[in-house]
Amino acid sequence: ADAIMLSAESAAGMYPEESVLMQQRIINRVEGDPHYAAYLRTNRPKITDGSSSSAIILAARQIARNVKAKCIASFTVGGDTARKASKKRPEQPILAISPLKETCRHLAMSWGVYPEYCPEGNLNTDNFRDMLWVACEIGLKKGLVSDDKDLLVVTAGFPFGTPGAANIIRVIPAAGPTYWDAGL
Repeated sequence: ADAIMLSAESAAGMYPEESVLMQQRIINRVEGDPHYAAYLRTNRPKITDGSSSSAIILAARQIARNVKAKCIASFTVGGDTARKASKKRPEQPILAISPLKETCRHLAMSWGVYPEYCPEGNLNTDNFRDMLWVACEIGLKKGLVSDDKDLLVVTAGFPFGTPGAANIIRVIPAAGPTYWDAGL
């Protein structure tokens, strides 16, 4: 499931905070179980639509695992790329950066997705390097990366704003797209 919820007495009773904390403990325990991780690896849904965005998502997951990236960052307008990535249940969190609040609200319900609203005025979609800097800054702000050498796998589509146009993938350190250390 992408989300779970409390209902009735659990949500509105005398102990709503404790209910949420217990729910979080259960989630952490299940997701931390090695059997659960093995189950996810063997039962990942197939993305077989043959689109470039599906290929980029599959590649991003593989690259992130191979280079031990801390997160996958996806620039998205409508959220399709981030939703497809979520379906594959990658080991890394997915940072979905969108200029639309509505998209961010919808993505908040997707498994492993950390949406971030970034107004178009703060996103220079004509300069991919600027977009990479934005991904690093947001990743650091959200705590998805913490060290300058932590890696992000970034996906985007150009021209930006074209549905299903994911066609770029890049590995960058949290220090930014102009930083690279031979040890990475």
